[in-house]
Amino acid sequence: MKQKIDKSCGCLIEGMLRESPEKSKTKTTIESVKKSDRLCPTSTQDVEIFVDPDVEKISLDFYKKKYTDGLPIVPPTRERVHRFYKYSAYNPQDVVTLLPPRQGKATIKKIAINGVMAGCLPLFMPVLEKTIIGMSQPQFNLAGVNATTHPVAICAVVNGHVTQEMEINSGVGCLGPGNMANATIGRAIRFCLINIAGAITGIGDHATMGSPAKYSYCFGENEEESPWEPLHVERGFPKESSAVTVMGMDAPHNVNDHRSNTAEDVLDTIVHTISTAGCNNSHVPGELLVIMSPEHAETVDGGGWAKKDIKNYIHENAIVPVELGDRGGRRLDKKWVKNNMVSLTRSPDDVILVVAGGPGRHTMVAHGFGSSCESVTDGLVLKDGSFAGSVKDYLKK
Repeated sequence: MKQKIDKSCGCLIEGMLRESPEKSKTKTTIESVKKSDRLCPTSTQDVEIFVDPDVEKISLDFYKKKYTDGLPIVPPTRERVHRFYKYSAYNPQDVVTLLPPRQGKATIKKIAINGVMAGCLPLFMPVLEKTIIGMSQPQFNLAGVNATTHPVAICAVVNGHVTQEMEINSGVGCLGPGNMANATIGRAIRFCLINIAGAITGIGDHATMGSPAKYSYCFGENEEESPWEPLHVERGFPKESSAVTVMGMDAPHNVNDHRSNTAEDVLDTIVHTISTAGCNNSHVPGELLVIMSPEHAETVDGGGWAKKDIKNYIHENAIVPVELGDRGGRRLDKKWVKNNMVSLTRSPDDVILVVAGGPGRHTMVAHGFGSSCESVTDGLVLKDGSFAGSVKDYLKK
């Protein structure tokens, strides 16, 4: 591949990650390339040559500069980055949002660079850029999510036809390893937080211990096996559209219930698992994520329970004793106390219910960041503002 010789960045595109005062001092120019490094010492026209980037060296260099999550990366060469632009509704230099704590300018170019580094395919770009825009909304409170000592992570749930096109896993093992889209989109989100927002461990990210969920936390809703309307439809988007919901959540916790035969019994097991002192919800009630397996969903739906019934039941019964709830970082507001118990949610709307996973009678639950972070759902749209029915629609612009 054609690249410019640049000893300072391993033959990568210029100005790729974080702006810094030192960059202007180290930037390589044609004139600064030593004659001994050129194919012809009397000409400056031979600086474009075919180069195979040294992946191991680049990964180590980027790691030392705190550009990565500690795992090897894909070198973000110009050609690789440019392929991502075809699947964006914006121009490469467009600043789509600012990301705190450093108020970094999230341009399409920077988002694409981080996508390449994470191993994304170009067609993942619409989901990635929409997630970055979503988590920058005021109600999401990204500054608080990044700066807290709490191990809250960025969780992205994808709905719609693009889940099939991108092969985003919504079935067996959707929260685990083995799927390129889930793993690399989630990882690219974290790279954008590190390299654009400045959420570097111990600097802009002050989580006491962190969380494995901070590596990657992205999956699709299993709409085909869900008896209820999908999340994006529940939130007002057309069923034929595709959308991303971004949330601030803890790592998920398993709910194992193989014996319950009624909806009430399944939900009681879920509620008991959720009702945990020490989570943020126990002193600042807020959103909860419930990822119900198709088998649990079948049992609950078979009992005649609609989605709103489930959300009401969890809201009314997910409670902890006030003496245990009032031990968090923020003093408990007494308005959430009833009969000496604290509700973990403010209303049924705080219960985010999706169906995902494969065979097995399991549900996963994740506590949120209390009232300090509100989830955001947004549809994938094209330049003309219309919803993208397919990822191929981006290629028609």
